[in-house]
Amino acid sequence: MESAIGHDALGDLRRARRKNRLADLDWFEAAYRVYLVAFAFGGTALWASGFVKDSKVSGGTIADMFRHGPAIVGMTAVVALAAGLRSGSRGGPLAIEEADVRHVLLSPVDRRHALLRPAVQRARSAAFGGALVGALAGELAGRRLPGSVASWALVGAAVGANLAGLFIGGALVAHALRVPRWAATATGVVLLAWQGAAIAKHVVGPANLDGSFALWGMRQRGADIAGPAFTLVLVVVGLMLLRRTSLDALARRSGLVAQLRFAVTMQDLRTVMLLRRALSQENTRSRPWIRIRRSGRSAVTWRRGWHSLLRFPASRLLRMSVLAVGAAASEVAAYKGTTAMFLVSGALLFLLGMESMEPLSQEIDQPDLMSSLPHERGDLLLRHTIAPMVALVPFAAIAVAAVGVIEKSAGAAAVAAVLALPTVWLGAGGAVVSIVKDAPDITSAAVEQTMLPPEMSGLTTIVRMLLPLVVSVIGSAGVLLVRSAHRAGSSELGAAIRLAVAQLILCALVGWWVRRRDQWRVKIKGIMAEGRDATAQQRATRAQSPRSTS
Repeated sequence: MESAIGHDALGDLRRARRKNRLADLDWFEAAYRVYLVAFAFGGTALWASGFVKDSKVSGGTIADMFRHGPAIVGMTAVVALAAGLRSGSRGGPLAIEEADVRHVLLSPVDRRHALLRPAVQRARSAAFGGALVGALAGELAGRRLPGSVASWALVGAAVGANLAGLFIGGALVAHALRVPRWAATATGVVLLAWQGAAIAKHVVGPANLDGSFALWGMRQRGADIAGPAFTLVLVVVGLMLLRRTSLDALARRSGLVAQLRFAVTMQDLRTVMLLRRALSQENTRSRPWIRIRRSGRSAVTWRRGWHSLLRFPASRLLRMSVLAVGAAASEVAAYKGTTAMFLVSGALLFLLGMESMEPLSQEIDQPDLMSSLPHERGDLLLRHTIAPMVALVPFAAIAVAAVGVIEKSAGAAAVAAVLALPTVWLGAGGAVVSIVKDAPDITSAAVEQTMLPPEMSGLTTIVRMLLPLVVSVIGSAGVLLVRSAHRAGSSELGAAIRLAVAQLILCALVGWWVRRRDQWRVKIKGIMAEGRDATAQQRATRAQSPRSTS
């Protein structure tokens, strides 16, 4: 009886909160935001995919896909499950409002009943997001593989939802069973090694059925249903174990997620990354891996940058290595004919640059300290990019090694060796643009706003958000020029050398923009101020002219 009363009270509370939340919602503004997001990402992606005219793959390639595809695609399922286990060991994946943690979960209401709805919503939103990404990937794959584009989009959506379910289910179960972080990491490493052996040695891997399910656009096997069925069982078990959820973990994550949502609303990517690291409990080392000795005043910025980089934990270095390998694999896929993969490579290089530009981000986060130094801000910011750019050299080498392993060709390795560093640097240049453009404007005490129509304001926001990604994607698009040279019978190495020179020039232009940005903004504001003064004088003259005439 008491439990029924508590359940009814909880239902009334949630209905009242939903009613109040909807009452304060501006439906026109919400619809306009949905329109902007759909136009910027969904519509643009579908429009761009229509220009992809890649040819159909050969019969030999299809045979190789049937032989190696299940193990290779299954690796994504293993990665999703391993990430979910680690997330659960760190307190994830649920994050509810702080009021629910303090009042609802401490009340005499069954904890599983109180958390069931947020958990189902979390799983549903993850599955929806995974389905969207998978459908886009399937739509692109259907242009090169046998079968209709619609069937591949449907299969891609199912695969994306399956991967999201593996992450959520693994996180829920790991959290409920109180799996230690080291045990979750060890389990993930074992699964990854096993699936890697399945790729290299053609043994049965733990996620081969999930990978085979991704080939349903070409052929269907009933046994492949076992993969999604396991995912469904894992999610259901996680939901049944919600009573074992830790309140301390929920209280900690609720505050961080609230800050994360605000940072996403403000389009502050640096803060988003910091909060994501806090959610994953990724702390920097108290001491750097190697301590650099002082060598004079001119090396202060250099030393500070390296000490910031040398405090990276091993998990972040591993993540950066995975990003470099993923970018290299995407470039190889784009060279072989899947043109759209250069966009994935650009996004991965942008994330790699955001990870490496920690010294620049730290300087941007302390504007008062930076303005007190006897240096121009642009020159100081440019200096803080030198150490991260040098630190990206090993990751460029990792990308070259990945290309060599994938292609097993000396010519491909030579081209990759020429292009890797300029491409990685230009990818990091997009991260530099993203970080610097969000720096506070210290050239003016007043905040000036330009009154624009809502459509222009929304498009301006989208352009500002996508501009850094465009810079990174320009670097990764160079592989298409090398592919064109190959198809035209020209020297690939010569094309790579010319392209590397162009990429280095673009990197120099990004550095020039960082150094001269404040000066250009002062000049632009001066021109705008002169224009406003001239307009005011003309209006005053027009207002006085009728009086003088009379």
